[in-house]
Amino acid sequence: MVVCGLVVACAARKPATEPATSDGDASADDAAPAASAASPPTAPSLYERLGKKDALAGVVEELMGNVLADNRIARLFDKTRKDKTRTKQLSARMVAELCVVAGGGDDCGYDGKTMKDAHAGMNITGAQWDAFIEDLSIALKTRGVDDAAAKELVDKLTQQTKGDIVTPGKNK
Repeated sequence: MVVCGLVVACAARKPATEPATSDGDASADDAAPAASAASPPTAPSLYERLGKKDALAGVVEELMGNVLADNRIARLFDKTRKDKTRTKQLSARMVAELCVVAGGGDDCGYDGKTMKDAHAGMNITGAQWDAFIEDLSIALKTRGVDDAAAKELVDKLTQQTKGDIVTPGKNK
């Protein structure tokens, strides 16, 4: 099956007319440059390595359980805990946000407020951020995400959102 795919892929790159040898047949040596000119396969994106949207939904499900049980930050989710519709909405937006951060492109569809607006007035501290990240890391590990992909996601999330979520001056 793989060989067939490679043959088709290489055949698609051949010039419209092949140079002929003295006996009128194309030589095997003529095909070699076309095969070596093919670009190497691209490495899977972070989004793909995480398992795409369905896997992110599983991570967020695990994460929600972690944060609601975490005395360091559970109170930040009190309103959400009491309202199932709000819980579903928050979970969907978390999935979409992680999707965006992971580079999921058109699969994401985040429609919530900006991180800054969504967290305005919550006075989130650096210690609370760290607790959330710890809970996320546990969720990623529990759901079988490899350490390198988990670290890359956490690093990107921190880089892209921490400044908008943690209240200035509340780093600890």
